[in-house]
Amino acid sequence: MMEVQDSNEITERNIMLPPPVGIFQTREDLLKHVRDFALTQGYMVSIKDSSKDRYVTIACDRGGLYRKRLKTGENMRQRKTSSRLTNCPFEVVGKKDDDLWTLSIKHGEHNHEPSNDISDHPSCRRFTEEEVIIIREMTAAGKRPRQILKVLRQRNPNLVSDSRNVYNVKAKIRREILSGKSMDSPSTSSGTINVNGTEASAATAPFQPMVQNGTAVAESTQACLESNPVKETRALVSELCRHFYTLGWVSGTGGSITMKVHDDSIPKPHQLVVMSPSGVQKERMVPEDMYVLSSDGFILSMPPFKPYPHAPPKCTDCAPLFLKVYGMRNAGAVIHSHGMESCLVTMIHPFSKEFRITHMEMIKGIQGHGYHDELVVPIIENAAHEGDLTESLIEAIRAYPKTTAVLVRNHGVYIWGDSWISAKTQAECYHYLFDAAIKLHQLGLDWSTPSHGPIRNVNGVCGCGGNMSRGLKAGALGLDYVIEPSQRCILLEIEGTTTPTSFVTDVLFPYVNDNVVKHLTATYDSEETQDDINLLRSQIQSDLEQGVVGAVPVPPDYMGKELVIASLAANVEAMIAADRKVTALKQLQGHIWRTGFQRNELVGMVFDDVPEALERWQSSGIKVYIYSSGSREAQQLLFGNSNYGDLRKYLCGFFDTTVGSKKETQSFVDILQTVGVDRPADLLFVTDAFQEAVAARAAGLEVIISIRPGSGPLPENHGFRTVESLLEI
Repeated sequence: MMEVQDSNEITERNIMLPPPVGIFQTREDLLKHVRDFALTQGYMVSIKDSSKDRYVTIACDRGGLYRKRLKTGENMRQRKTSSRLTNCPFEVVGKKDDDLWTLSIKHGEHNHEPSNDISDHPSCRRFTEEEVIIIREMTAAGKRPRQILKVLRQRNPNLVSDSRNVYNVKAKIRREILSGKSMDSPSTSSGTINVNGTEASAATAPFQPMVQNGTAVAESTQACLESNPVKETRALVSELCRHFYTLGWVSGTGGSITMKVHDDSIPKPHQLVVMSPSGVQKERMVPEDMYVLSSDGFILSMPPFKPYPHAPPKCTDCAPLFLKVYGMRNAGAVIHSHGMESCLVTMIHPFSKEFRITHMEMIKGIQGHGYHDELVVPIIENAAHEGDLTESLIEAIRAYPKTTAVLVRNHGVYIWGDSWISAKTQAECYHYLFDAAIKLHQLGLDWSTPSHGPIRNVNGVCGCGGNMSRGLKAGALGLDYVIEPSQRCILLEIEGTTTPTSFVTDVLFPYVNDNVVKHLTATYDSEETQDDINLLRSQIQSDLEQGVVGAVPVPPDYMGKELVIASLAANVEAMIAADRKVTALKQLQGHIWRTGFQRNELVGMVFDDVPEALERWQSSGIKVYIYSSGSREAQQLLFGNSNYGDLRKYLCGFFDTTVGSKKETQSFVDILQTVGVDRPADLLFVTDAFQEAVAARAAGLEVIISIRPGSGPLPENHGFRTVESLLEI
């Protein structure tokens, strides 16, 4: 307990306490503890004496006395203000013992009153090592002190330094460049200017102007920014901004575009980034308006200031979201559109978390999708500030790994691709589909079903794709006709449910055995077949390690493709005989069957009741999906070339073993999330396999077992409803 000094010194209410003593893991932890506590008491400290691995003496920054360092003389420069030093006796000591640092108090009292303003302390105006690195890098990029200070304050809102402090550091940098030295900074420092306010490692950046010679810094930075790839990317982004303005995607200075600077010598994650600015008329964009950033968000180049009425340049508010998309999807370009259709389509069903559409030609323009697929785009809620959307965007990208777009309700859409061409093409397709959905809805048609027929009234309410509780009125319907959800879906297995088991075992499998060598020989050098072979090699290697019966080694390529094909064929035959449900086999089978269907050597077989049941369910507003061990491509071939013609118009989507085994509960959980039903029981699974039925029920699905000719026996008291025809459902 400190004694109270007399009234001529410091009153009791103004006593500044020393920091609590303790033991610390590192010297840095001890220093931070002392400094943070000192600020709460109204004083600041500095290191008086130290030996980095033995001890450190920390004193009040008002300790000592002012010493006149200038020469005497009539013309000497006089000090304009009095010294703030008071010879304060306060000192604490940290000592290292057995790898731990112990703090003790040498003298705990001060001879001055607490400071009212933290900026009174020069040590508080000093920059951290990371901030010095930032100043050095921005100096090399030709930035002025006030520009540097603005970035530093964005990174650290509590910064009390001003432009003069920045100027002093810049001056020191220039002096050391001229003298051939460099400012001291640890090689492990990672401070970089980041548009989203985070730190990133200099080691991971594609281009970091952090070298020992300051002249090399400036030259390297300037050369990089003036390179042809950077110039071409700047020009392309500005051109696209002007074009997208004519489409209504970036009007009112809203919306934004970003693009990686393509360079074959640099991996995409480390390539430079060009971004459009914020608050600028997009139809008047020029290359000089663009920002150039490192891959981790460090601003390397910013636009020049323009006179009134132009606002000061500012990087797009979308920057944090763009960088997340780059990091999570390895994208090459990202477009943020404020197109009217992307806004309105999220308002039709105001509680929907997804936009779903199927059987539209333009779906083929979306990466990984075909005409018969169901396109699913997640919808996140809007926020007052663009940066506040970052976490929601991250969650949506994680929850929907196949998506290349995220809608923001009442706002717009983010769309990305592996290149600017891919992003632009997909953006055009997405906007087309959004517009088509709006117009179909105005006509009272359901855009989410394969037939796009009238929005059906089911159980007194109306359903139109999406996961919602209420929707808007359909323009072509009566005023009292309110859209309500109809999340009734059916998931069908193929073998033993829609298709005779004998067709699979007696037709499809033998066709693969008879044609596998011919197929591999004819297509051996194609990218698709090489992908099939690599998948098979990986599966066979795993089988050999696990001692799977029938697995034989595959020779290396240099031994000749004949030997490779022969061994692959032997493994495929063994897998088929064992009825293996592995992706490597199913993918190759699908490609071989495709050739058979194209040559009319195969015709898909379905039970006689299947077409009528599919048509009946569709007319009732029920969505139907397929889940089979066969690849998605093989499923579409079977239903697209069936003995009853093309049945794909009745189907909303296809699932295969890439989602998981049908005997695993998690597979059905993932399908539930993809289909987007409100409750698991809203999805009915029909299968002929008891183990699959058990797994589906464990996920909460309703389950019916199909009894068909050739179906295996069921356990007694199995507890499942059974049907002999889909028309019974």
